Amino acid sequence: MIRVTTAQQYNNSIENMQRSNVSIDKLSQQIASGKRVLKPSDDPVAAAQIIKLQRELAQYDKYEINIKVTDRRLTLQESVMSSMRDAMNRIKELIIQGSTGTLTDSDRASIANNMRTETEFMAGLMNTQDSQGEYIFAGSKGEIKPYQLQQDGSYDYQGDEGQRKIQVSNDLFIPSNDSGEYLFEAVTDDLQTEINGAYASQAGPPTPVVSNVIFKTQEDQDLFKSLTDGLGDLQVVVAAGPVITMTDSSGNPVKDENGVDITARAVPASGTIDIIGMTFDVVAPTGAFPGDDTVVLHTQPEQKNILDIVQDYATELEKPQVDQQARDDFQTATTKAFAQWDQASERNIESVTRLGSRLSFMEKVANNNLDFKLFAETALSSIEDVDMASAISKFKLEEVTLQAAQAVFGRVSALSLFDHIQ
Repeated sequence: MIRVTTAQQYNNSIENMQRSNVSIDKLSQQIASGKRVLKPSDDPVAAAQIIKLQRELAQYDKYEINIKVTDRRLTLQESVMSSMRDAMNRIKELIIQGSTGTLTDSDRASIANNMRTETEFMAGLMNTQDSQGEYIFAGSKGEIKPYQLQQDGSYDYQGDEGQRKIQVSNDLFIPSNDSGEYLFEAVTDDLQTEINGAYASQAGPPTPVVSNVIFKTQEDQDLFKSLTDGLGDLQVVVAAGPVITMTDSSGNPVKDENGVDITARAVPASGTIDIIGMTFDVVAPTGAFPGDDTVVLHTQPEQKNILDIVQDYATELEKPQVDQQARDDFQTATTKAFAQWDQASERNIESVTRLGSRLSFMEKVANNNLDFKLFAETALSSIEDVDMASAISKFKLEEVTLQAAQAVFGRVSALSLFDHIQ
């Protein structure tokens, strides 16, 4: 027979009621918070998974903020480019109006004034700032005003070609802007030549072997650009005769407009030679070159912005057409203005198309992020959230058990041997 003392009865009853109280307290906290895991010790494995999923959800919250910021910046850029397109269309109308042959000098001056007004409007658009005060077309230099008016009336780009890329998913970064260099510095102007090479060894001041590099007409320049496109810097070797040989940056002979290699080409007695539209003077060396006998011609087209193109044509409009030469020069300037406007317009259309694709792609990324976020939230809920029906049932059971234990303890504690002594 097992002997149970009164003290053991009391201790066992108290321990059972304490366990019921602890269970009821935990269940009440779970029901109140809706969480099954209240502290890591409740379920260490589940607690680790909960922390991982919470971090993942926090990342998706950051991606959502980044997408909203990028969407605002790109939408603002899209709006500005639309306004730029409208302004450029007005500029084209003014070019057409200004090129009319029946206008007087006063009429053309008035049109030039309207063009300069449009230029100021476009400059304001190109210096647009976002809600944080950053210039959206300055590349990676958002704090610098990209287009600044110079003393000569031209606009100089102060930004760079950089793009700000914002992370919108785990491994995806989307540019949140386009630089002014890409958007507005897209007009090709006249070729700029720079001569690096030796001088003729003659008495007196040194005389350059190659000098006075020019293109007589726009057609000559266009011919040269078409025949040397992609050839890099050209090298001109002057030999006795004098004769010249022209090669590209890879050392291959450059071909003329007839497809013939420019190799050992004789220089006329005048010393001036015309090669595929480019004219330059050649002085034959009388002795050994002090350095390399190769003259390098850097021929790079100057990139100009739409503001300077409009300003240049406005200046042409303001010139009096006093003779036929002035009228011919103005006609050449008009043809050039139309061609440059086409280049700027093509870049505008290209940029808007790219913007639309970027915005559409970003919308898809946002939707994918929502799907992944929902999946993570579902997984987190299955691990962390309490089963309310089960928890309430257990709470009721523990409550009944505690009440029964308390009732029995009251009855047992009331028993006394002295109650039965007569």
